Amino acid sequence: MFRSERSAPPRLVVAGGGPAGWMAAFYLKRVLRRAGWSVTLVGAAPAAGPPVALATRPSFTRFLNGFDIDEAIFMRRCAATYRLASRYDDWFAEGEGHWHPFGACGPRIAGRDLFHYWMKLRGAGAEEAGRYSDYAPQALMAAAGRGPRSEAERSSLTESGEYGYHLDRTALVRFLRDLALAEGVRAVTGRVHGIERDLYGDVTALVLDEGQTVEGDLFLDCTGMASQLIGTALGEAWNAGSGPGDRLVRLSRPRSPEAPPFTAYRGRAEGWTASLPLADRTEHHFVYDSRTTPPDAAAEILHRAFDGEGDLAHTELRYGRRAVPWQRNVVALGAAAGAVEPLVGFDLDLVLAGLEAILAYLPRQAEGGDVLRRAYNARANRFHDDAAEAVAAHYVLGRRPDRFWANARAVTIPDRLADRLDLYELAGHVTVGEEALFGEGDHYLLFSGAEFLPRRPFAPVDVADGREVARLLASIRAQSGRVAQAMAPHARLIEALHGPAPAAAAAIRVAAAEAPAGLASLRGTPAGARLADLVAGLGQPFGYERSVKATPAGMQTERFLVSLHRTSLGLAPGKTLGDLAARLGMPERARAEAADLIADADILHLGYEDGPSGALYKLYVEWSSRTDAAWSGADEAGAEPMLVHRAYKWRPEGGPHPVVTLYHWPWVRGPEEIEARLSRIAGAWGAAGPPVLDTARAILRLARERGRGAVHYLEAREEPGQRLSYDLNLYACGLSVAEAEPLLGQAFVDLGIPPQAAAAVLVERLQETLGHVAGGVGRDGHPFLTVYSGKAGA
Repeated sequence: MFRSERSAPPRLVVAGGGPAGWMAAFYLKRVLRRAGWSVTLVGAAPAAGPPVALATRPSFTRFLNGFDIDEAIFMRRCAATYRLASRYDDWFAEGEGHWHPFGACGPRIAGRDLFHYWMKLRGAGAEEAGRYSDYAPQALMAAAGRGPRSEAERSSLTESGEYGYHLDRTALVRFLRDLALAEGVRAVTGRVHGIERDLYGDVTALVLDEGQTVEGDLFLDCTGMASQLIGTALGEAWNAGSGPGDRLVRLSRPRSPEAPPFTAYRGRAEGWTASLPLADRTEHHFVYDSRTTPPDAAAEILHRAFDGEGDLAHTELRYGRRAVPWQRNVVALGAAAGAVEPLVGFDLDLVLAGLEAILAYLPRQAEGGDVLRRAYNARANRFHDDAAEAVAAHYVLGRRPDRFWANARAVTIPDRLADRLDLYELAGHVTVGEEALFGEGDHYLLFSGAEFLPRRPFAPVDVADGREVARLLASIRAQSGRVAQAMAPHARLIEALHGPAPAAAAAIRVAAAEAPAGLASLRGTPAGARLADLVAGLGQPFGYERSVKATPAGMQTERFLVSLHRTSLGLAPGKTLGDLAARLGMPERARAEAADLIADADILHLGYEDGPSGALYKLYVEWSSRTDAAWSGADEAGAEPMLVHRAYKWRPEGGPHPVVTLYHWPWVRGPEEIEARLSRIAGAWGAAGPPVLDTARAILRLARERGRGAVHYLEAREEPGQRLSYDLNLYACGLSVAEAEPLLGQAFVDLGIPPQAAAAVLVERLQETLGHVAGGVGRDGHPFLTVYSGKAGA
């Protein structure tokens, strides 16, 4: 494409299925859509491995905001917590600590950073000057355990995105994958074996292990340290960097009830540790030098530091970069382009900076490619060097005598960093580029935290009236305190998103279940196979779960539900839904109604069940985002129940009137509120109700005692009909069917199911995640209990 005009749309191929690859695929597909680019990602199937936590910075938060990605959904999917700051203890010297918050320390004054005025006040010996970080709202919020917003609404901080997250890397990959596929990115499963090149040396195709080729015009190497394109195939050398630590070991511990909104770093004699609190665990990292500390000793240090046992994961660290990250028509991103020490959390920053630079220098025609590539390489290398110098500055200012820290100070300081330190010490200010990953304010926070202060205040500020400066800074500091106090406790925000933390420090449950059979389970009948084929034909990610329903008449086990996000239905979701429903025989009027509703809904569920009366199809339209917002908002006493699902049920052969069921949330949250609500509606069930009511109460007790997340409650009524039932959504609780098996088995028996039949159904689901438990009285006036489990993605 870059050597001759093409009539076909340009083709971008991304190699590598990690965070860098899926972020690049989503980002560039969204931005280059109008230009007609196609985007294909080639990646191997995800490999099993230990969980890995990431700490992100504001650039990633602004990425989410810029693409209108719902923060609550993202945080739930990625086990995320808020990161407002970093806390360093025993870092520059034992017994000393400092905050490094995100965002500015107060407003700029006369176009200058507040640091200069703080220096003047401190230089005059005024005790009220405090620490420079005292003027940053995020530092005050982090110290007080508060989040970036109130419980009821967003804040100026969430609008600006001046904070980061702690999150799970594997979950982030899945989330970004879903976004990319919903945008229309094509995914090819396979491992790159080689490349094909044209006469000019440009890459024309990737060759996969099985011999399949994927052609393209521009290729992104996101294959991590393997760097299969830029390194292995094109031979671009790796310029090794240096760092005091060459190994990292990880330890996961149970989630803390008071997960702090900051990353806690601590210097130790043999290296340093970092604690990253996630919604489902706290992950501790230890970076050390294997030349002086053997891996077994490092493991013992980590266990002793955090008073716990557990499996450890060891990783080798490598630093450096490619001198030419854009070579020919291949661009390296992420670890394939360069790597810095995982101290500050620059990994995703560098990926996003690279993506922005790709757009800035993307060739639009055959001419000028060399000029644009040179400009890109200079910019990308500058970003990497910014990050590497910021990490180096955290060591060269230290005063610890330990061997690890002495070795860290003994390395040669990059010339640009040495000049910056000299200028700051002599003239009192720092000059960095507008696009620098570690900005002017970051340097002042780092330097003041190290007690490395200039010899005199910045000259233009030194002449200001000291009394006026004192009054102004006192006002700014007080205002920052008021902003911090207005924010909700971080633990409360996280509990609203993820449910309460376990009361006891129990071992983290890791599901050992076999994955559900997925769409293959649907293919047992022609009607089920039709639904499976339609979903598979979309080529989009979907969720899958199965259920069993018990009534006095018997058990139904052939029940399945497939879930799709509205974005998986393409640019015209209503039309796509209508086409799917028509091919499933849904009556025309109901089909048109559902197609209209999906426009402002979020999720489409398609179901199939085969029971004594024959096969049935089901379609649910779900409004999840507005329910999520209401759930985390203020109580609405007396408000009308909120509609969450509108569901339709019909026979495959069609018919004039499908059964319509409405699922409402009646503004109840905790187990006590739910149980009180159940007691009120049970009066409508009469004598048929006690068995299913008792089961609901028992499940709520189990969730309260052993679950780690919130129970979500809905009520279902038919339009018209006698049905009135409850639905307890337990997925956030992290319970397995095995944990509830005694309760569920007895509930089935109470409904008249033979004990052997009840046990046989449950035993094959024991290792699955317990999803929904629904019960009540059906349209036939008889009680029922339905159990959903095994939710998975594909």
